Amino acid sequence: MLSFFSKTDNKILWLLKVFLAAPLLLPLFVSESVIFSYTAPKGFAFRILVEIAAVFYLYLALKHPKIFCHSGRSVGGEPESGNYRFGCQIKSGATIKTAVLVFLTVWLVAALAGVDFYHSFWGDMERMIGVWGLAHFVVWFLMLIGVFRSLKDWKNLLKISVGASSLVALTAIIQKFTGFGLLMPQAERVYGTIGNAAFLATYLIFNIFFVGYLLFETILSRKKILFAACPAPSLLWCGVYCLLFVFNLIALFLTGTRGAMLGLLAGVVVLLLAGTFFQPVKKWRRYFLAALILIFILGALFFALRHHSFIQNNGILGRLASISLKDITAQNRLILWQRSWQAWQEKPWLGWGPENYEAAVNKYFDSRLSPYEAWFDRAHNFIFDYGTMTGWLGLASYSGLFGAAIWRLKKIAKENFYFSAVFGSLLAAYLIQNFFVFDIFVSYLMLFLALGAIEVFETSWRGASLSASALKEAPEKSRDMTVDRAAAALQFGAVVHYDGRAKAFYKKIIFACLAGLIIFSLYSFNLKPLLAGRLGSEILSWQPAESEQKLNSALEDALALNTFASDEVIYQAAIDYLAKASAAPQLTQNENFYILISGELLKIIGRSPAQLRNYIALGWLNLYFSDRHKERIDSAISLAKKAKELAPVRKESYQILVAAYSISGEPQKAQEIVGQAQALDKGLGEEVRDYWRKLK
Repeated sequence: MLSFFSKTDNKILWLLKVFLAAPLLLPLFVSESVIFSYTAPKGFAFRILVEIAAVFYLYLALKHPKIFCHSGRSVGGEPESGNYRFGCQIKSGATIKTAVLVFLTVWLVAALAGVDFYHSFWGDMERMIGVWGLAHFVVWFLMLIGVFRSLKDWKNLLKISVGASSLVALTAIIQKFTGFGLLMPQAERVYGTIGNAAFLATYLIFNIFFVGYLLFETILSRKKILFAACPAPSLLWCGVYCLLFVFNLIALFLTGTRGAMLGLLAGVVVLLLAGTFFQPVKKWRRYFLAALILIFILGALFFALRHHSFIQNNGILGRLASISLKDITAQNRLILWQRSWQAWQEKPWLGWGPENYEAAVNKYFDSRLSPYEAWFDRAHNFIFDYGTMTGWLGLASYSGLFGAAIWRLKKIAKENFYFSAVFGSLLAAYLIQNFFVFDIFVSYLMLFLALGAIEVFETSWRGASLSASALKEAPEKSRDMTVDRAAAALQFGAVVHYDGRAKAFYKKIIFACLAGLIIFSLYSFNLKPLLAGRLGSEILSWQPAESEQKLNSALEDALALNTFASDEVIYQAAIDYLAKASAAPQLTQNENFYILISGELLKIIGRSPAQLRNYIALGWLNLYFSDRHKERIDSAISLAKKAKELAPVRKESYQILVAAYSISGEPQKAQEIVGQAQALDKGLGEEVRDYWRKLK
């Protein structure tokens, strides 16, 4: 710890580091007691950890205000009147920090300009992003690069991440052969504790490159100790890293995610190309070239034998060999991208708002997607995702993150080629695989960790070089002091400054106010929605035969919490109840449930009129509970017509209209709706006609 900190401050600093590192373990966290068991628990735990860390960080930042490295400071300068200034003698280097803050700012502006600010700001429990969620990632990133300033610290963070991912990979590998209860049953395409095979693959890509870098550094450091911050590890670590690398690689292939496999391959090719042309030790370049040639030979061999029974009969290899523009998944993606482009052109600069992709594309929905993509909230392509939701400015700000990172890597390449090559290849692999999927909680967690590593590693390498030169130039009697202060500067980058009593008093007031706001956020925006999510999970788990009073009471408790999670609970409870009522018609006699749910859905529609799914849920609810209440049929018709305006080619609104006219004894009007659907779109017309025939 820092020698110029008090014992209490050092303990707070230790706790701060623990809370900042703890999110790297969250990919292991899953709980069936909360709705969306794979994402919501991780998201809320992350926000809680970040907000608690922010309290400790504010305390230290206010007591020791200049907590970051500053340009123009000498390493280990002499104390002046109790003012100890330890600097890294580097430029501020706010490239990535600036890009991150611009990215968040554009998201906020896009949310304000979008069609549903409430949904954009809070997001939903399934994704746990939104502006509020992204703000937590940004704050976490800023605290990481402010607190962890040494190479040793960041290598430890990478080790924690790799260790956690290896445990996730192990559960996924086991899942291939046996199950882990309801949350992780045996599966052909494994997903472990992440809950989705594609998302697991994204998470593993990052950690494969992280462990690859650690392995490179371990091998190289046995031949040359680069700096005091990089001691030579034992051969045991080489074996451990190799084992963890294999675990993560096997799990990635077991996910069967073709986009991730292509991304990994692209990243490896970029790494080998960098080694072939830019490796500082020229005699090693031939090894990279040989590996590159081997990769191309194996790729050509796989392509030539792609129709062989050995490959076709293997689930993973067969999926990889089946990549084609004629593939159903590829066709769906192409259609979705075309429709995304149409929506994007309607609001080109700031888009429809974060988390409003579904509202944007519903207007341009294509009936050819309906058999496979009933509901969707992403384009499965980062260009169309960010373009549709945040426009050209949002896509540019997202690209800026990578531009800033590449600029940093270019600056450090001469001093640490392998760090630049591995992390540059990681960014390439991530972008390639993100061409077929989209960003979620675990990908943002890894992305901001990687950006933080790039930001700090560049400054730390320069600081370490300057520290070494300063040590050589320092007089013999002051070398010990220089070493201590240089280490402190690299570890924390702190500048300690003790103010007068008046300033200290105002700082206490500021800290109390900010800490109070964070505590309020912890309770109102984390614990309360988490409790609502737990109640929602209980509601969805109940069987039709269970007490109606118990169900209604749980719903009232969830609504009393009055959080953004309540909307999700209401919607999920509504569609779950409708599904159960289809098998148990007596459930439609629970009038209290209808009054409660319908009233809340109307409130949600009033606040978020662009969200189609709420109109559909309430429309069906009115029809199911229309016995002896004919006015509810009229309400269902009105809701369906509004839904048809929002999404002219979605089948649900037409089906509600057909069902409503059928129930009310107006078959001629129902037939007219079928005719309208057929005239608008052939595929839509066939589905609506088939539904009408079933009703007859």
